[in-house]
Amino acid sequence: MKIIQYIGAIGVINAIGGAKRVFCEKANALVARGHEVYAVCNDFRVGRPSYPLDDRVHFVNLDGSGRRRIKPLTWIKGIRPFIPRAGKEMLERYVDGPMNQRKGEPLVQFIRDVQPDVVIPYFVEDYLSMLRRPMLDVPIILMHHNSAGDFVKSINTREKAKKINTCSHLQVLQHSFVPEIQQIYHGAIHVIPNTVPQVEEKDLADLAAEKPQKAIVMISRLEPGKQQHMLIQTFGRLAKDYPEWKVELYGPPSKQKYLQQLKKLIATLDLADRVELMGTTDRPLKILRQADIFALPSVSEGFSLALTEAMTVGVPCIGLKTTPSVNELIVDGVNGFLADNTSEDFADKLKILLDDQNLRVTLGRTGHEMMQQYAPEKIWDQWEALITRVVQEYQQRKTAS
Repeated sequence: MKIIQYIGAIGVINAIGGAKRVFCEKANALVARGHEVYAVCNDFRVGRPSYPLDDRVHFVNLDGSGRRRIKPLTWIKGIRPFIPRAGKEMLERYVDGPMNQRKGEPLVQFIRDVQPDVVIPYFVEDYLSMLRRPMLDVPIILMHHNSAGDFVKSINTREKAKKINTCSHLQVLQHSFVPEIQQIYHGAIHVIPNTVPQVEEKDLADLAAEKPQKAIVMISRLEPGKQQHMLIQTFGRLAKDYPEWKVELYGPPSKQKYLQQLKKLIATLDLADRVELMGTTDRPLKILRQADIFALPSVSEGFSLALTEAMTVGVPCIGLKTTPSVNELIVDGVNGFLADNTSEDFADKLKILLDDQNLRVTLGRTGHEMMQQYAPEKIWDQWEALITRVVQEYQQRKTAS
């Protein structure tokens, strides 16, 4: 089968992140199963994705100009939340919609040239950029890599709701996302989670080992919504009582301003020798095997790869009760703890793990076992079955008409 998967809403060249990683891993898995796969992006940068791509995957960058596109009327971005509904409808019809279509012109031409059996865009914006009259004669499975709330937020006008409902198939990461999404999207919704690498017992984190210094680890982009600042504040409450513990924060900063805020907070709390900003890592499993606790105070997640990787290597986790996906992957008191979105309650739950090594081992082992349901082969089986069914149904409809 000839498959195009496309990311245009975000950059993938020399960039890391969950969506980029899934983009490469899915392409590799499908080409290994005998499909002809085109991994297509629309990135102004020159180069290749940071994650490995099988040589059999056709990697295509529709841009590669080296020049970042500057959208007109970018000043509107800051005031969008305050624009009334009628104004947003006008922006979608006369500004955002036409700009999306212009951005998608190279993709539409590429689809017409390649004549794939199916196209898999990764984001709502990617699908909207494909809409033309007449419609492309190809089945489409739209992926949504984030939470249900993010999907609803992105469909913020009646015009967008009308457009998104021209797509017949939508893939989401969790069953709990379906009811909220169904309020605005009326096509078929398919739940397929991300894959989680499987780790043998001998490769689990050795939580029972005596260490001179133990580590609380977080792997995520450094940005306000991930709340690294709250983890630092939380640790500041406990640091004096737990001198053998440290915090390691891995990930690139989304904005330099937030990075400077984190550095200032670390200095203010006198934690310079206890909290480290480690930068980007391309070896998360190795880092997590050396961790004792994984912390994720993020307020929004689709299906955190770092969280599930911490579980698969047997590290107990702590997250927020109110964060979608996190509050399903972490079962409170079973493979970790869920806390309120306050540094006080987060500190209380974290203290339980700091105080009890046996509990850390028990919760970590349970998390490892729970991740077996997300083994790559099981997830790729689901994807291949969905693609096959969607293509067959599309061909049957064409034949019948």
